[in-house]
Amino acid sequence: MDTTSYDSSAVLVGDIITMDHDAPRAEALAHRDGRIVAIGSLDEVRASVPTGTPETAARGTVVPGFIDSHFYLQRGGLKSLDLFPDHEPTPAEYRERMLETALDPDWNGPSAPTAADRRAGLRRVQPLLHAFGITGIVDPWATTETVRVYQQAHAAGELTMRVTAMPYFEGLRDHLVTPESVMDALGGVGIGSGFGDDTLAFGCVKVYADGEGKRQQALRETPWPATGELGIRAIEPDELERIATFCAQNGWALGVHAIGGGAMRMAIDVFERVDAHTPLAGLRFRLIHAYLEPAPDVIARAARLGVLLSAQPAIQWSNAAWLTDVLGPDAASTNPLRDWTDAGVRIALGSDGPYFPFDPLEVMRFTRTRESRGSDAPIGPDQRLTATEALAGYTRDAAFAALVDARRGILRPGLLADWAELSLDPLAAPDAALADGEALRTVIGGRVVFDAT
Repeated sequence: MDTTSYDSSAVLVGDIITMDHDAPRAEALAHRDGRIVAIGSLDEVRASVPTGTPETAARGTVVPGFIDSHFYLQRGGLKSLDLFPDHEPTPAEYRERMLETALDPDWNGPSAPTAADRRAGLRRVQPLLHAFGITGIVDPWATTETVRVYQQAHAAGELTMRVTAMPYFEGLRDHLVTPESVMDALGGVGIGSGFGDDTLAFGCVKVYADGEGKRQQALRETPWPATGELGIRAIEPDELERIATFCAQNGWALGVHAIGGGAMRMAIDVFERVDAHTPLAGLRFRLIHAYLEPAPDVIARAARLGVLLSAQPAIQWSNAAWLTDVLGPDAASTNPLRDWTDAGVRIALGSDGPYFPFDPLEVMRFTRTRESRGSDAPIGPDQRLTATEALAGYTRDAAFAALVDARRGILRPGLLADWAELSLDPLAAPDAALADGEALRTVIGGRVVFDAT
């Protein structure tokens, strides 16, 4: 992995998309000691730094570093060790093999992976993701074990990826752990969402409300045709309400895995009851996935509450044709991001990787085209997002969902010097061109973590 540092003070010159509403484009930026100190026209930036400050030409269009709002980083690392025991894969090899083995176990070793295995996996997988322009991820599986490994890796200087860890308590969805034990664990040290530093911090608490879509476990409002069942309710409403109340009162954001319309309704019902006594405004509660048949009133109520959506368009690409076969034409509305956006819900994009495609340019293409595996035509084309909306979902809005929008997600003076240099302009390029786009250089805190040369 290339971890070359630029000079402590340097100027980057090129076509820059800032994702800053006030100044969306720039010709240059200056950075010093890991942060942006100036951005604007080349003359303005040169005037802001000492004479003789080194200048570097961008290798392509510059965008804020991509943030994947739903990537299982340690599990992706273990899969890389398991599937490539004899060599380090190229980014393309890793991407293709993950797609081929999406349903396979993460680890096939004779015993459970050790902390050393997990750290080795992290060292392997981080540069592979940097090769796609990814500078940060939100890991939705932050168990006690994974958090401990992240802490060890961070202390050893092994984390090049900025990680937001979502506390998750194994056993809760199987009713082996009580809500009270979750609250005791969360409250025991007096911290909340956002605690940490620029490399490793806590995000929202994760709770399951239902099961998986393709296993027909998602909690619908009408039965699955093949089973006659609504799906799985992974938590009772009163249990979810106790956890949500605790989170709202103690500085924790809450994310609810809710794939089916029934699970979404249950979560929003609970959020409204909590909001009546502890306002949720500013707490960044969110629905996770929320792709199967959200009712219009649920979407509207989520918007009124300020609830976010953590969406993974690659799931729609993977499953939409199958869902149309199972549920009929109405399933064309799977993952209705246009409806959520038009209602005023802020959307953070991610991949659910490594189990679904995770190249941000590829996922943005799915979002903009609604293409689906197994279908010759787009499924639900009225739900497309614009190029700007798709890019915001991987930068500005993903940072907001990760509670790091004051430090990254846009390119602005004072924020971290995280960016990706792309082979194309993602706002100007035709949708189809994204299939051939690539990251040419990735920079985190002014440090080059990937260079295609």
